[in-house]
Amino acid sequence: MTHDELRDLSGGYALGALSEADRRAFEAHVATCPECTEEVRGFAAVASGLAASVPQVDPPAALRDRVLRAAVAGPPRAIAGEAPSSRRGVFAFLSAAAALVALALGLYAQSLQQRIRVLEEELRLASARTADVQRQLVQYKVASDRASEIRAILAAPDLRRIDLAGQKAAPGASGRAFWSPTHGLVVAFDSLPPTAADRVYQLWVIPPGSTVPISAGLLDLQPDGRAIALGAPGSAARVGTVAVTLEPAGGVPAPTGDMIVVGTLSN
Repeated sequence: MTHDELRDLSGGYALGALSEADRRAFEAHVATCPECTEEVRGFAAVASGLAASVPQVDPPAALRDRVLRAAVAGPPRAIAGEAPSSRRGVFAFLSAAAALVALALGLYAQSLQQRIRVLEEELRLASARTADVQRQLVQYKVASDRASEIRAILAAPDLRRIDLAGQKAAPGASGRAFWSPTHGLVVAFDSLPPTAADRVYQLWVIPPGSTVPISAGLLDLQPDGRAIALGAPGSAARVGTVAVTLEPAGGVPAPTGDMIVVGTLSN
């Protein structure tokens, strides 16, 4: 047989479906033909994968009996006119079909993996957007609560006003405090000088007749020098003087710097 005819036997050889004569002829050829050797390896891998992918099912008893009777009766007669080349063509067709099935399954698995990666990325982005929305909701809630508290102070019937003036360290600064003994303290400042990264403005309240300042919180200074602060809980029960000092970041329990802005409640 020619090289092409022997090559057609590679699929049948991998499946173990060659006659004894064809098997011997093919093995003698493949021992000296790298091309056919490689083709047999490919068909063998496909045949092994197909065998593993099909569930094993026990044959019916009737089929077993028919197979045994056929074995006892001897090999079936060859169909008249069926040439060895025809059998080789069938084997080649089956081998090619198996290879196509394996290729299709591989492409499908690759497509699924790509789709999974896309879905994972979409999930990650959706989770990030959800976390961002939640942070914004928390910020809106804090701002809403702060605005409600400020409105309650400004609408209180016992509201008192304290004008604040800039001192030597910031003569152009000014402010105004609104104090309600029943609702609390809110202070607005204007033209405060910018601070270094390790410094912060701290609000203080001094009760009437006392010289001991009480910390009322830290100011959130805006780039334009403005700031609005709510007195810390418990700091505005009694207010005589309101002042601001420049302190180390994080604040201090007692003032360490000069007063930047100060004002005293008039009788």
